[in-house]
Formats: sequence, structure tokens, C-alpha cells
Amino acid sequence: MSQIDGKGLLVIISAPSGAGKDAVLERLVKALDDAVVYVTATSRKPRANEKHGVHYYFYEPDKFRAEIEAGNFLEWSMVHGDFKGVRRDALGDTLRGHKIVIVKPEPQGMRKIKAQLPEALTIFIMPPSLEALRKRLIERGTETPEQLDIRLRNAEIEMAAAPEYDYVVENDDGKIDATVREIAEIIKKEMKKPRHYDL
Repeated sequence: MSQIDGKGLLVIISAPSGAGKDAVLERLVKALDDAVVYVTATSRKPRANEKHGVHYYFYEPDKFRAEIEAGNFLEWSMVHGDFKGVRRDALGDTLRGHKIVIVKPEPQGMRKIKAQLPEALTIFIMPPSLEALRKRLIERGTETPEQLDIRLRNAEIEMAAAPEYDYVVENDDGKIDATVREIAEIIKKEMKKPRHYDL
């Protein structure tokens, strides 16, 4: 286990499916100096536009299980029937190399990371309402009606975890720039505090 001190700010950003997290993060890393999104590992198959090592590290389920057993994951969980997780070594390397590292787990993942790295900053992106979320997911058209129901049920559970986060930012329809600005300001303010992580 190594200690990481200094300027690296670990930012955990969670949001329910359809709250616009990926679109926000894409703009956020451009708005901040030397910010990267940590690449999560998953056991699901890549979607058509997804590349290994860019969007996710794609592992076969057996390989993922072996990595868990070897203790290589800081946190992992089953999400929609697939494994998802944050590799300890890869996160350490990313924190050493960049000023701001953004991780995007579900709330259960946030709790596991925060328990081990209490100085991480946590931000929850809140959709305007469940109804707005339903509309966005339907428009996205990537889920079957059953998957849509599961995602909406999960969204309710995830939104109930918002008070556990340091900050909650609402992402209103059509107001993504304002959302990005608000999160960027929070991160800039929090960067002034020295941080320490045991990884």
C-alpha cells in the first residue's frame, strides 16, 4: 500500500442512469486544468461506439472475478447484472499523474471508496425529477421496457443517497453548461485543501 500526498484531487461523481452524467463529465474535463475521468472496469460487452481502455476496461466475467479475488479492486459491485469496479493500482497511477481524477461509481461504490479514502470529494448529479429521467431514458432508446423499469427503480434508490454526498448539483433539462460551471467551481474551491490517500 502506498501513500499519495499532494495536489491530486479524487472526485467521486454519481448520478442515476439518464441524469446526463457522461455528457457533463465530457465538458467538465475540458473546463478544468489537467482533469481526467478514471476508466472503470466492467464485465459487460462493449456497445458499438465503445473502446477498451477509453470508455471502460472490458473484462470477461471470469477474469473480473479473478482480479477481485486477487484484491486488485478498491471497490466493485454488480450493476444491472454485470461487474463494475475501480482498480486500486490504476487509480493510484492516475492520481499520481493528474491534478484531478474523477471516478463515477454508483452510491454503493461511493460508500466503499469513501470508507477507504475519506478525503475524496463527493458530488451527486440530481435529475430535475423522476419523470424527466424517464423521458430522457425513453428518448435514449437503449433499454427494453423491462430494463427501463429496473433503471428507474434503481434511480429512486440512488437519488435517496444524495444527502450522503458533500455536494448535490441539479442537472436541469437544457442547462448542462450551468451544471458544468457549478461543478467546476466546487472542484476549484476544494482543490485548495491538501489531500492524502492510502492506496
